[in-house]
Amino acid sequence: MRYFVHHIKDLSRPGSEHLVTLVNGDITQQLQAADNQVFGIFASLFGLASNEIYLVTFGEEPAPLSFPDDVKLLSTHLFNPTLRPLLHQPRTRPGVYVFRWFSVLPETIDEIIQLSYKAWPTFEAGFETEVQGLFVETTKQPSEMLLITWYKNLSVWEDSRHPPEAARENFLRRHQLTLQAKPIATVLHLPEGQLQMISNT
Repeated sequence: MRYFVHHIKDLSRPGSEHLVTLVNGDITQQLQAADNQVFGIFASLFGLASNEIYLVTFGEEPAPLSFPDDVKLLSTHLFNPTLRPLLHQPRTRPGVYVFRWFSVLPETIDEIIQLSYKAWPTFEAGFETEVQGLFVETTKQPSEMLLITWYKNLSVWEDSRHPPEAARENFLRRHQLTLQAKPIATVLHLPEGQLQMISNT
């Protein structure tokens, strides 16, 4: 199973509502025809433009997607899952989903995966958070990795910057192996078509 992160932009509107409608309609039909499923539609909280989304899908091969003239596919990343997700199915939990993109040297990937595995139990036990997926894209040099983590809200994300000592030591070592990192905060757009705006309280 492979995962595909499609970065999509609406060229004629300031928001993401039209993109979500498009994905839930015509794009979903294209995905189904190629035996792909939607992992999640993620709209900007901060880090993405207001008229951009991440569409995350999974399948054996990427679907050949076509878009109307006023919508542009900015990029598609092809990832292999590692320790998570445990189940290949759509995300349904409202909350903040942080995409942490980071570049690493290929020879450090296995160590980064093991450091993450050791850190997650105490990290998740200490906060209302859950790692959704850790992915690696090995077609580039250096390699691109992606960590998607769910947080109940932004307050939890802020609090989690100070994890328990056992997790902190592993995260610090992982940070030392990272060439660069870029976190982007999003909210999951649920199937019923309502953006889940997350409160900080």
